[in-house]
Amino acid sequence: MNIDIKFENGRIVPYLGPQEITMEVSPFLIFLATAGMCSAVFVQAFMQQRGLSTEGVKIVQKMNYNQFTNQVHDIDIHIDLPAHFPEKYKSAIVNVVNQCPVKQHLLQPPTFNVIPHLANEQTRVA
Repeated sequence: MNIDIKFENGRIVPYLGPQEITMEVSPFLIFLATAGMCSAVFVQAFMQQRGLSTEGVKIVQKMNYNQFTNQVHDIDIHIDLPAHFPEKYKSAIVNVVNQCPVKQHLLQPPTFNVIPHLANEQTRVA
């Protein structure tokens, strides 16, 4: 499955095919798209700092599924750059994307705790 991340009038927008991914479409797809969207934020900042346009830049997030676990096995972030993109920045753009905190959290995921409370119980948040 591919998620296309596009730069649209200053916005970073994820698409699955022609459909914009929103919470109404799928919270899980939004979750998956955050890796590509975070990458796009870092790419956009990189380009702006160097006076380069994001015109012609597209990020494609390819997710490879493990059919046995029915979960994403790995994620490839493809950065499509225009022909006029300076060659000297090619490795720098990879380093910038690797700084994405979403990626870092996926590499070292947090522990989730589910704590139910009945309406008549006092809620305790520590």
